[in-house]
Amino acid sequence: MATKNKAMNVIKFPATVAQVKTLVDGGIRVTFDLDENSIMQVAALLECKREMIPLSVEVRADTGKDSR
Repeated sequence: MATKNKAMNVIKFPATVAQVKTLVDGGIRVTFDLDENSIMQVAALLECKREMIPLSVEVRADTGKDSR
């Protein structure tokens, strides 16, 4: 199960890449699709956006070995 770990400040969830775009200013936008069980993680991401908290993102392939 995906979790938000407050002690480590980690928001973890299963996702697939839905879209990758290059923006006019040269930036890149990546869009992920999350499953319906990731509502708490989405709420945490929305709070980061609202509070303008910068994130450090690490993406790993889900090999089925990690517990969610």
